[in-house]
Amino acid sequence: MPALWRPAASPGKDLITVAAIAGAYGSSAGAAGRMYYRAGVDLRLLRFFVAIIDNGGVTRAAESLYVAQPSVSQALRTLEQRLGVSLFERVGRGLRLTDAGRELETRARSVLAEVEEARARVDRVARLDAGRLTVAAASTMAIHPLGPWIRRLLDARPGLRVHVSEPGSVPAVLAEVTDGTAEIGLVELPVHKASLETVELAREELVIAAGPGLAAGLPDPLPRALVRDLPSGALAPVPGGRTVGERIMAEVLGEPLVRSAQRRLLWDLVDQDVLVTFVARAVAARLLPDAELRSLDPPVFRRVGLVRRPEPPTPAARALLEIALPPRTRRPRRGAPPATPSGDPTPDRP
Repeated sequence: MPALWRPAASPGKDLITVAAIAGAYGSSAGAAGRMYYRAGVDLRLLRFFVAIIDNGGVTRAAESLYVAQPSVSQALRTLEQRLGVSLFERVGRGLRLTDAGRELETRARSVLAEVEEARARVDRVARLDAGRLTVAAASTMAIHPLGPWIRRLLDARPGLRVHVSEPGSVPAVLAEVTDGTAEIGLVELPVHKASLETVELAREELVIAAGPGLAAGLPDPLPRALVRDLPSGALAPVPGGRTVGERIMAEVLGEPLVRSAQRRLLWDLVDQDVLVTFVARAVAARLLPDAELRSLDPPVFRRVGLVRRPEPPTPAARALLEIALPPRTRRPRRGAPPATPSGDPTPDRP
């Protein structure tokens, strides 16, 4: 179907191309079809036109629309002038549709029905009874902190659909947010992307997770120098550069015995007492309940941040932001910089 909308000639009016009303008539409708392509039609004119048909005349149409009769008469004259045809002919004291009027009626009813359906869909999205939100998350952030946020969001708005993307690296997350594939991204900070807004959410402790056998006798906190003597495993490096946390992990673990692209496999080996690994404490508490955790000495933290494009969020994204962001960062003052600027030149240090 041809596009229904084009910019209105004056503010506050719904304007559609008459080509949309004609639909596929074109040459098959002859002169009556070609006349639809000459002007733009205010949706209000179509509503008045259909009301005249449904109520059997101008007077009753005005009453049903709660407007003055001259307004309906003028609307009909305007519509006929724009189309260049007569839509009604007088029969006694009544009106009867012309051939052109009957063609217009079919398309007008279809267009008005589609407009109402579109408005209803938009309203459902605005009320969060429907809609889709895509979030890109790096590393284990899809598990924590994103997982609990999504649970709260869907408990409150079960009509929403949330898609979580795990593109692998921080640069890949930033790329998805930048090109609009995802509306919100979760990454380890700092990042350097001036076109995106960045807010620091929390500092998460990174710990050593080990099975009970390997953990036996290990002090808590665990001096970093002792970690190199343990059989260790790490996720396979992802192209696009290492985050601060990944660089610290490489320094602490040294050369791991196992590299795996699958988190689940790595964590199964931890559960089986084959090796130890480096993981966020909150993630380990959820997915490695049988593992023993050791803080490092000195401790290691990662900064969890949220990135998004600097534009008004969709209703679904706004609802997630209200869950994720502390109240002080939800509505920054006009002109105020983001809580953690994307161009932060000072990275975390081990």
